[in-house]
Amino acid sequence: MQHYTQDDKFVFFNAVDAAVQLTVGNGAGHAVVGAADTVDALVELLLRADVRATDRIMFSSDMDFASEEGFATDNAAHELLEAALEASGLTQQADDLLV
Repeated sequence: MQHYTQDDKFVFFNAVDAAVQLTVGNGAGHAVVGAADTVDALVELLLRADVRATDRIMFSSDMDFASEEGFATDNAAHELLEAALEASGLTQQADDLLV
């Protein structure tokens, strides 16, 4: 079970115009960090926003219907996000938290 602290951010992903958009927020509000259509660009956004495995990571339903947002398939946005989380080390950090 995940335990959150006040320092943990809300991290929200959605599919927009064939890219994955990253929005980060806390109790004071939220801001769009940017959107990326490649793994490297999405990793850069994750690093810039200082996303951590302990943050509250969520995604919109448009990630499930990504073809409606310009992606080649409905799975493409999730695949891009998963690859970026892996490349950034966040997947390993999350795995380490579960051990």
